[in-house]
Amino acid sequence: MNKDKFKGVVRSNSDMHSFKNYLLHGIYLTLYGFFKYMSFPLSNLIRYGILRLFSRNIRSKYVADGVTIWFPWNVKIGKNSSLNQGVLIDGYGGVNIGQGVRIAAYVCINTADHEYADPDIFIKDQGYVVAEINIEDDVWIGAGTKINKGVRIGKGCVIGSGSVVTHDIPPFSIAVGVPCHVIRSRK
Repeated sequence: MNKDKFKGVVRSNSDMHSFKNYLLHGIYLTLYGFFKYMSFPLSNLIRYGILRLFSRNIRSKYVADGVTIWFPWNVKIGKNSSLNQGVLIDGYGGVNIGQGVRIAAYVCINTADHEYADPDIFIKDQGYVVAEINIEDDVWIGAGTKINKGVRIGKGCVIGSGSVVTHDIPPFSIAVGVPCHVIRSRK
Protein backbone atom coordinates (compact mmCIF):
# COMPACT_ATOMS: atom_id res chain seq x y z
CA MET A 1 0.00 0.00 0.00
CA ASN A 2 1.30 3.41 -0.99
CA LYS A 3 0.60 6.66 0.78
CA ASP A 4 -1.40 9.07 -1.35
CA LYS A 5 -0.54 12.76 -1.45
CA PHE A 6 -4.19 13.57 -0.69
CA LYS A 7 -4.48 11.83 2.68
CA GLY A 8 -5.09 8.13 2.46
CA VAL A 9 -3.84 4.77 1.36
CA VAL A 10 -4.11 3.37 -2.16
CA ARG A 11 -5.75 -0.07 -2.24
CA SER A 12 -6.25 -2.30 -5.24
CA ASN A 13 -9.59 -3.12 -6.82
CA SER A 14 -9.19 -6.75 -5.77
CA ASP A 15 -9.08 -5.75 -2.09
CA MET A 16 -12.50 -4.05 -2.17
CA HIS A 17 -13.98 -6.65 -4.50
CA SER A 18 -12.67 -9.71 -2.68
CA PHE A 19 -14.67 -12.93 -2.40
CA LYS A 20 -14.87 -12.44 1.38
CA ASN A 21 -16.43 -8.99 0.99
CA TYR A 22 -18.90 -10.23 -1.61
CA LEU A 23 -19.92 -13.15 0.59
CA LEU A 24 -20.31 -11.07 3.77
CA HIS A 25 -22.23 -8.36 1.93
CA GLY A 26 -24.50 -10.95 0.32
CA ILE A 27 -25.49 -12.39 3.68
CA TYR A 28 -25.71 -9.00 5.38
CA LEU A 29 -27.79 -7.34 2.64
CA THR A 30 -30.14 -10.31 2.39
CA LEU A 31 -30.98 -10.03 6.09
CA TYR A 32 -30.87 -6.24 6.29
CA GLY A 33 -32.81 -5.76 3.05
CA PHE A 34 -36.02 -7.17 4.53
CA PHE A 35 -36.11 -4.46 7.21
CA LYS A 36 -34.26 -1.53 5.60
CA TYR A 37 -37.38 0.47 4.70
CA MET A 38 -39.83 -0.82 7.31
CA SER A 39 -41.18 1.74 9.73
CA PHE A 40 -43.35 -0.32 12.05
CA PRO A 41 -42.70 -0.18 15.82
CA LEU A 42 -39.40 -1.78 16.85
CA SER A 43 -38.01 -1.83 13.29
CA ASN A 44 -35.08 0.35 14.49
CA LEU A 45 -34.18 -2.41 16.93
CA ILE A 46 -34.37 -5.09 14.24
CA ARG A 47 -32.04 -3.12 11.95
CA TYR A 48 -29.72 -2.54 14.91
CA GLY A 49 -29.74 -6.27 15.72
CA ILE A 50 -28.80 -7.22 12.17
CA LEU A 51 -25.99 -4.64 12.13
CA ARG A 52 -24.71 -6.03 15.45
CA LEU A 53 -24.41 -9.46 13.87
CA PHE A 54 -21.83 -7.97 11.48
CA SER A 55 -20.20 -5.41 13.80
CA ARG A 56 -19.91 -5.67 17.57
CA ASN A 57 -18.78 -2.03 17.58
CA ILE A 58 -22.18 -0.57 16.66
CA ARG A 59 -23.72 0.47 19.99
CA SER A 60 -26.49 2.86 18.94
CA LYS A 61 -29.97 1.43 18.59
CA TYR A 62 -31.46 4.26 16.51
CA VAL A 63 -31.10 3.22 12.88
CA ALA A 64 -33.94 4.79 10.87
CA ASP A 65 -35.51 3.39 7.73
CA GLY A 66 -33.45 3.62 4.55
CA VAL A 67 -30.04 3.71 6.28
CA THR A 68 -27.35 1.93 4.24
CA ILE A 69 -24.02 0.89 5.74
CA TRP A 70 -21.42 -0.69 3.45
CA PHE A 71 -18.71 -2.73 5.19
CA PRO A 72 -20.44 -2.51 8.61
CA TRP A 73 -17.62 -4.58 10.14
CA ASN A 74 -15.37 -1.48 9.68
CA VAL A 75 -17.82 0.91 11.40
CA LYS A 76 -17.93 1.91 15.08
CA ILE A 77 -20.89 3.86 16.48
CA GLY A 78 -21.11 4.97 20.11
CA LYS A 79 -24.14 4.85 22.41
CA ASN A 80 -27.03 7.28 22.04
CA SER A 81 -26.12 8.26 18.48
CA SER A 82 -28.74 8.37 15.74
CA LEU A 83 -28.70 7.60 12.03
CA ASN A 84 -31.76 9.16 10.38
CA GLN A 85 -33.56 8.35 7.13
CA GLY A 86 -31.45 7.66 4.08
CA VAL A 87 -28.02 7.98 5.74
CA LEU A 88 -25.30 6.31 3.65
CA ILE A 89 -22.05 5.17 5.28
CA ASP A 90 -19.23 3.66 3.25
CA GLY A 91 -17.23 1.89 5.94
CA TYR A 92 -14.53 0.48 3.67
CA GLY A 93 -11.77 2.72 5.08
CA GLY A 94 -13.14 2.73 8.62
CA VAL A 95 -15.67 5.04 10.30
CA ASN A 96 -15.64 5.93 14.00
CA ILE A 97 -18.71 7.76 15.28
CA GLY A 98 -18.69 8.83 18.93
CA GLN A 99 -21.43 8.92 21.56
CA GLY A 100 -24.46 11.19 21.33
CA VAL A 101 -23.88 12.04 17.65
CA ARG A 102 -26.89 13.22 15.65
CA ILE A 103 -26.70 12.44 11.94
CA ALA A 104 -29.62 13.96 10.03
CA ALA A 105 -31.36 12.55 6.98
CA TYR A 106 -29.48 11.83 3.74
CA VAL A 107 -25.96 12.39 5.09
CA CYS A 108 -23.25 10.61 3.06
CA ILE A 109 -20.05 9.48 4.80
CA ASN A 110 -17.50 8.30 2.21
CA THR A 111 -14.13 6.71 3.06
CA ALA A 112 -12.97 5.76 -0.45
CA ASP A 113 -12.42 7.53 -3.77
CA HIS A 114 -11.04 6.29 -7.07
CA GLU A 115 -7.32 6.70 -7.69
CA TYR A 116 -6.71 8.66 -10.91
CA ALA A 117 -2.98 9.61 -10.88
CA ASP A 118 -1.97 7.69 -14.03
CA PRO A 119 -3.65 9.13 -17.15
CA ASP A 120 -2.54 6.09 -19.19
CA ILE A 121 -4.67 3.66 -17.15
CA PHE A 122 -8.47 3.70 -16.93
CA ILE A 123 -9.56 5.21 -13.62
CA LYS A 124 -11.65 2.11 -12.91
CA ASP A 125 -8.44 0.02 -12.94
CA GLN A 126 -6.31 2.22 -10.65
CA GLY A 127 -7.73 1.18 -7.29
CA TYR A 128 -9.01 3.32 -4.45
CA VAL A 129 -7.65 5.99 -2.12
CA VAL A 130 -8.95 5.11 1.34
CA ALA A 131 -8.82 6.96 4.67
CA GLU A 132 -10.65 6.65 7.99
CA ILE A 133 -13.30 9.15 9.11
CA ASN A 134 -13.63 10.11 12.78
CA ILE A 135 -16.64 11.91 14.21
CA GLU A 136 -16.14 12.64 17.90
CA ASP A 137 -18.79 12.78 20.68
CA ASP A 138 -21.77 15.17 20.75
CA VAL A 139 -21.68 16.24 17.07
CA TRP A 140 -24.73 17.28 15.06
CA ILE A 141 -24.50 16.82 11.29
CA GLY A 142 -27.20 18.56 9.26
CA ALA A 143 -29.28 16.97 6.52
CA GLY A 144 -27.67 16.26 3.17
CA THR A 145 -24.10 16.80 4.37
CA LYS A 146 -21.27 14.97 2.59
CA ILE A 147 -18.21 13.92 4.63
CA ASN A 148 -15.12 12.92 2.63
CA LYS A 149 -12.35 10.46 3.46
CA GLY A 150 -9.71 11.22 6.07
CA VAL A 151 -11.74 13.83 7.96
CA ARG A 152 -11.95 14.31 11.74
CA ILE A 153 -14.90 16.27 13.12
CA GLY A 154 -14.10 17.40 16.65
CA LYS A 155 -16.22 16.99 19.77
CA GLY A 156 -19.27 19.23 20.06
CA CYS A 157 -19.31 20.44 16.44
CA VAL A 158 -22.37 21.48 14.47
CA ILE A 159 -22.16 20.96 10.70
CA GLY A 160 -24.76 22.87 8.67
CA SER A 161 -27.13 21.17 6.24
CA GLY A 162 -25.79 20.57 2.75
CA SER A 163 -22.15 21.09 3.71
CA VAL A 164 -19.28 19.22 2.07
CA VAL A 165 -16.64 18.41 4.70
CA THR A 166 -13.24 18.02 3.02
CA HIS A 167 -10.89 18.77 5.94
CA ASP A 168 -10.75 18.46 9.74
CA ILE A 169 -13.11 20.60 11.82
CA PRO A 170 -11.82 21.66 15.28
CA PRO A 171 -13.84 20.81 18.43
CA PHE A 172 -16.86 22.96 19.35
CA SER A 173 -17.02 24.63 15.93
CA ILE A 174 -20.03 25.60 13.87
CA ALA A 175 -19.14 24.92 10.25
CA VAL A 176 -21.08 25.31 7.00
CA GLY A 177 -20.64 25.51 3.26
CA VAL A 178 -19.11 23.96 0.20
CA PRO A 179 -16.37 23.36 1.06
CA CYS A 180 -17.24 23.36 4.74
CA HIS A 181 -15.55 26.07 6.82
CA VAL A 182 -15.80 27.22 10.43
CA ILE A 183 -18.00 30.31 10.94
CA ARG A 184 -17.73 30.49 14.73
CA SER A 185 -17.00 28.59 17.91
CA ARG A 186 -19.59 27.24 20.35
CA LYS A 187 -17.39 28.21 23.32
